[in-house]
Amino acid sequence: MNFPKRIKQHKSQSDSFAILLYKLKDLGIYRNATENDYGIDFEIEIVKEEQLTGNYLKAQVKSAKEIKIRLDDGIPTVGGIKQSTLAYWTELSFRSHVIVFSVDLTTEDIYFTDSVFWQATCLLDKSENSKTIEFNKPFDFEELIGKEEIDKKPKEVLIRFKDHINTKLIQRIANQPLLGDVINAHKTLLRNIKDVFELYSDTWHYDAWTEVQRLDVFKIVLECGYILLHSQIPKEVDGLNEEERRHLFSFDYWAQITDWSYDDVSNMVAMKPLKIIYPLLLDKVQDFSSLVLKGAYYWLNKDVTYLKMVYKTIIPNRRNHDELFAVDYEFNDFENKEHWSSFYNDLKHS
Repeated sequence: MNFPKRIKQHKSQSDSFAILLYKLKDLGIYRNATENDYGIDFEIEIVKEEQLTGNYLKAQVKSAKEIKIRLDDGIPTVGGIKQSTLAYWTELSFRSHVIVFSVDLTTEDIYFTDSVFWQATCLLDKSENSKTIEFNKPFDFEELIGKEEIDKKPKEVLIRFKDHINTKLIQRIANQPLLGDVINAHKTLLRNIKDVFELYSDTWHYDAWTEVQRLDVFKIVLECGYILLHSQIPKEVDGLNEEERRHLFSFDYWAQITDWSYDDVSNMVAMKPLKIIYPLLLDKVQDFSSLVLKGAYYWLNKDVTYLKMVYKTIIPNRRNHDELFAVDYEFNDFENKEHWSSFYNDLKHS
């Protein structure tokens, strides 16, 4: 008597799901989305200390048989991703973070991407060719806890520790600001980039105990810094105590420190957060501008106004405290002299 046989692909998928749910069981609540699979297998609601956080991830699980480790840099990759799937991930990313998992069924190692949006936008083009996505490089046990500690601990303890670290890393992805907030912060800083540089110079050039001259720009720097530098400020920062670090992006906090006003911040007080924030924030603005230009085909079709603003806006390459004063504040120093129309036409007809 013959019975139905389970398809190998279905077994691999089922085993991958089981390993993922077991090893990352502390991540949160998994809601299966495979019944109508168009590029998402799970919706995961993050749980912290047994409380629902309201933060979600949407996750796709790829076959481990397809994963390859690049020899030159050790980055895990998976090919064969349809451009329609990439486009679907980008649209979902405006509502929730989307990440991709792959599970090695032999070692039970789990690989995962960061939020896949920016990677997907850089891969989309006019062709119908499938693409290869990159996963985060697994963390190095020896670098993290040392070889001697590894040799002392049972294998089961190390496995649990690795699962715990992976859970924490994925929670961090879920807790990042949503894509719409990130893009709006980037746009805001680009629109005000000349004023952002002038604010820095003015803060040191005006009398230390007078109010910040461009208070609206100071607020923009704090608000956009909070979004773009989320969780990137080290736990220990030279020149900041713990309370100042926790309130680094809070206008109300620095206004309170000013003492004589809850509506203004003195230049002396503003110096402290600005000196910490500016090098990191300007690098981050430049990073996002580079990503937009790498994904120019996507933005040409999604938001050409944003693409044009990124293309036309130069971020002066000044990060050192003394160098920030050397920027020439004529607008030409912030404007790309290359013709937008040529770039636009070349992109449209490439």
